[in-house]
Amino acid sequence: MSVVIRATQVIDDPRLLDLLDAGERERADRRSDPHPFITAHALLRRLVADETGVDPRAIVFEKRCATCGTDRHGKPHVVGMRDVHVSVSYGERMAVAAVTTMGEVGVDVEDLASADFDGFGSVTLHPTECAQLADLGGRELLGARAQLWSRKEAILKATGHGLVVDPSQVVVSAHDAPAELVEWKAAQHLPGPMRVSDLDVGHSDHRAAVAVLTSSPLAVRTQRG
Repeated sequence: MSVVIRATQVIDDPRLLDLLDAGERERADRRSDPHPFITAHALLRRLVADETGVDPRAIVFEKRCATCGTDRHGKPHVVGMRDVHVSVSYGERMAVAAVTTMGEVGVDVEDLASADFDGFGSVTLHPTECAQLADLGGRELLGARAQLWSRKEAILKATGHGLVVDPSQVVVSAHDAPAELVEWKAAQHLPGPMRVSDLDVGHSDHRAAVAVLTSSPLAVRTQRG
């Protein structure tokens, strides 16, 4: 199986709520703007359903934290489908979901605006990565920052560590080079070999990436809507 990606713009569609379970609806209700959450989780359910033949309303997700072992937070897993690995990411305007049987997967999408703040380099980048961006400015700089950030987030989601690991300790390739994990400097254990790929989600103001714990080359199939 390849890595299947589905991306969509966030929408306000009451019908999407029918796909979510009670816990997801409760979590959505607690948000000031529930539409990104609803869009993303409905997208993930539809993607898994299409790839497995299961009714999207019958799919049960559980969370599992690789760091502390709790089921109160962490990356999602599909109950009863141990070989099916999933990930989801969303912001104010875009949502992206991933499913694969290749290995643990992480996907991330970033709005360029999310990378537009003072101190981005100090909290996100390794010094070698900061040096690579030194001559960039304006939209080009924001695009490069968002690309690096999406790669790092995807990698950390795939490992299950999330932001327990300092992203500056996850060194990735230059923004204009093929995506890869160059060096893992974190004290936390890297579970295995990692493959990374940039994604085209069809929106010029966003950058996205997917990462999978596997030594096999990634075959990525991207869908829209």
